[in-house]
Amino acid sequence: MTPARFAIAAIVLASAASALAAPPGSAQNFLDRANRLKAKGPLAFFDADYRRLKSEAYAAGNSLRDDRLAAQKTGKPILYCSPKARAQLGSMEFIDGLEAIPSTERPKLNLKQAMLRVLQKKYPCR
Repeated sequence: MTPARFAIAAIVLASAASALAAPPGSAQNFLDRANRLKAKGPLAFFDADYRRLKSEAYAAGNSLRDDRLAAQKTGKPILYCSPKARAQLGSMEFIDGLEAIPSTERPKLNLKQAMLRVLQKKYPCR
């Protein structure tokens, strides 16, 4: 195989691999990135993606909290029933919750939808 053909084949394979990756913003993408960081051990704290993941998770959680408070104020049903205004969800607890969502569904869910599922399981409304 000539060098040019090899380069073209490498580009095609790389494009195919990225096309199979979960879309950005999906629960699967978040989980893949979190697992990549987890594999780094303590060095993960120095990876720039650590701060991005943390920021994404906080944004999803804050949005869900705001939705819950708005629903309570307007008398609409709330989607999870935390005993506190701010639900407690540890990072590993969240990762475990994401892993519990079927792998066929994770690429279709955005992070907020996935976090809602995890919170609903932890804080079901009776």
